Amino acid sequence: MPLCKGHLFLKSIIEFSMLSFRILKTDLHIGFGFLLVTAVSFLEPNGVTGICLLFCFAHELGHLIAMKLTGAEVTGIRLYGGGIGISAETEELGKSARLLIYSAGCLTNITLALILKDRINFTIALFNLMPVSYFDGGMILRLLLPDSEKPLEIVSKVTICVLILAFFASVMTVPASISLSQTMTLFAIIASELIDREL
Repeated sequence: MPLCKGHLFLKSIIEFSMLSFRILKTDLHIGFGFLLVTAVSFLEPNGVTGICLLFCFAHELGHLIAMKLTGAEVTGIRLYGGGIGISAETEELGKSARLLIYSAGCLTNITLALILKDRINFTIALFNLMPVSYFDGGMILRLLLPDSEKPLEIVSKVTICVLILAFFASVMTVPASISLSQTMTLFAIIASELIDREL
């Protein structure tokens, strides 16, 4: 899909100051948004965002281990304001191998939640299981319902709208409950969804 001027502007914001490296045949891209969210997380007094980042890395490590176990070739890792994205050659893999890869991150967080008896990992797993196109839940739905591309796209957009409404509802009811890094992350996720983010 060709990008209009507004989409190009959003894409330029997301990819501003992108650092790119090639390590072991894998492209690593670190976006300004990721660096900004990380920096802001260290300024927060309770450190919850920093802990969330650590558990997000554990989530992605779960995906990487599943990719290694199934023989998928990792082609790129992108750290951006809305999270971390991993691209891999999975088309040649069977449905069960791809299902393992897409669910491995959430299974990692659920396992950590049970071991550490914390809610953060459980929340990260639930968040990633939402049916947003490039979240784990969206990828799983696309795999299980391959002939439903248009309905899945609509569900993805509706989910983003619900996220926005939930964000504003929590700001209105408990303003101190939302941090700057959470706001920045939500903006990056919304912008990514608007431009149909590709790795």
